[in-house]
Amino acid sequence: MKRYCLLLLLFTYSFSGYSQTITAENFETNFDTLLANLDKENWEVTEKLSSDLLRYADPKPDRNLEAKGLRYMYIYSIAGLLNEKKLSKEKALEKIKPLKGKEMILRVLPFNSNCYINCVHLDKDRKDTFFSGVNNTAGTQIFSFEYVTIKNGISETEAELEGKYISLRGKLNEIFVEGITLPRFKLFFTEGTYEFMPQ
Repeated sequence: MKRYCLLLLLFTYSFSGYSQTITAENFETNFDTLLANLDKENWEVTEKLSSDLLRYADPKPDRNLEAKGLRYMYIYSIAGLLNEKKLSKEKALEKIKPLKGKEMILRVLPFNSNCYINCVHLDKDRKDTFFSGVNNTAGTQIFSFEYVTIKNGISETEAELEGKYISLRGKLNEIFVEGITLPRFKLFFTEGTYEFMPQ
């Protein structure tokens, strides 16, 4: 349960410690370090550490939950490097293309129908799809536009969703890189699910 809560409340906690060789013994410490560096927006460290952790967790059935979160954390880290132009659009796309078709747990964000910065709302054209505008903490950089199509549809009205914190999951189906001045990802997820998180 502890691991699940950590994944759903991505980027919230701060811890210490760092290791490049991931083992069963140091996985949790390195995972905590990743969260701390995501909070600090230290993209070079988080790109490497999320990649190392994912390489360790991906083939292990008992680390399936962590792998779903780590895939998204890796994309988030690459998006930070892309936006700061430390990676070209071509290189950023090349790095995340292997994640196509993989399941992920996305960042928990509040539902706000009048917001485009670090929030979720309904896609204007597809009412079975959530749209998220994902930015850095300050809201000064655009990292990605994300579309999650919910496999069983969205049962609540926009008014019922307003203000709720939503955890989205889905399978990465399409990946695009767009923008020149502010390069960013455009991601489409299918087979999505959602749940409300405590505020």
